[in-house]
Amino acid sequence: MEEKRRRIKSKYAKLSFSIFAAGAGVLLLYYLLYNTKEVTGAIETINSLLTPFYIGIILAYLLCPIYNRILRGIYRANKGRFKTHTQDYRLARLVASIVSFTVLLFAMAGFVMLIVPELVSSIIGLVGEVPGYIDRAIGWVQRAIVENPELALILEGRLETLSEKAIEWGQANVIPGAEAILTSVSVGIMGTFSALVNFLVSLIVCLYVLNSKEIFQAQAKKFILAVFPRQRADKIFEFANICEDTFGGFINGKIIDSIIIGIICFIAMNILGLPMAVLISVVIGLTNIIPFFGPFIGAIPSVILLLFIDPWAGLEFGIMILVLQQVDGNIIGPKILGKTTKLASFWVLFAIIVGGGLFGFVGLILGVPTMAVIYIYLTRSINDRLAKRNLSTKTAVYENFDKYDINKEEIFGKDANGPIENPEKSD
Repeated sequence: MEEKRRRIKSKYAKLSFSIFAAGAGVLLLYYLLYNTKEVTGAIETINSLLTPFYIGIILAYLLCPIYNRILRGIYRANKGRFKTHTQDYRLARLVASIVSFTVLLFAMAGFVMLIVPELVSSIIGLVGEVPGYIDRAIGWVQRAIVENPELALILEGRLETLSEKAIEWGQANVIPGAEAILTSVSVGIMGTFSALVNFLVSLIVCLYVLNSKEIFQAQAKKFILAVFPRQRADKIFEFANICEDTFGGFINGKIIDSIIIGIICFIAMNILGLPMAVLISVVIGLTNIIPFFGPFIGAIPSVILLLFIDPWAGLEFGIMILVLQQVDGNIIGPKILGKTTKLASFWVLFAIIVGGGLFGFVGLILGVPTMAVIYIYLTRSINDRLAKRNLSTKTAVYENFDKYDINKEEIFGKDANGPIENPEKSD
């Protein structure tokens, strides 16, 4: 018995060390990759080359539900009209591709025609109002100086010093920087042309991915079954299915949720007669994609912007956005996302902070579903080990409410006070 315990301890010690070493190795590799100029430059070059593929795969993923539904409907409706079912399938695939791309182009054209002009006019109007804001600020400073002579004495010397430094800075940077500005303009024009070319390439990639996704999936299955034992391969397939359900449900749900929130924000701002409704609604909708912090990231600058234009409008918008976020967090979001991630709020916050800190904007969005997949596997592993030891897998059984003098059955039900050992059933 003692020898068996020693073996178990040794086994878990090796497992713990292996996990620690693997984690340390990943962190070390990440540090070396992103702190070596040559490696960083090579990674940036590769990423820039692969950008059209990234965009194409994302577009194909978003269009996949439309493509699949159209292909299925056309194939069933036209089955038997040609000599072979292969021709029926090719026709269905062609029609599905045309319809999917038509939906994409109409969505992009609608965005450009309906939103971009409003955004441009809002930004131009905001820029046009800047001199007025400056005049108001100058008037406020002048009144403050007249009412407080001591303040004028304090500011007089500092303003002279500030103006001298501004002139020196202009002579040292602005005039010599004219050539750099022209260079930046030319680079910007070339960058715009390059972005257009990349986007056209991404559309071609999207088309190939939509029509070849089954082939890619089959080739991946062949590779996994050829390299790994069948039991390990089945686990990899299961992992892929969990990732697809978690990431797909979360991303699609957040996109739909953000579109709904942006539309509701636009309608509410028009009802209240608030300015810059299109610009602010787009900001609110886009930032809402980021879990947890997204509403604050979009709402705070919007409130500040409206306060400059009209303090009362800023206050109305602040109250409106608080109500909207409560509706989203308690009604709209749960209805759309359901229990896609099954994460507690603490782990959502943890995933966003760590993911955003390590991988930037992508980490802010994908940190939550990544953490959800990790949480699913850790929970499953822990529950399997507890079940093998005839211990309960119900978390409520292990919670201690004695310090509150509360009976757990009143909160979690009868199973909360169940025995830890030899449970009748497990989760």
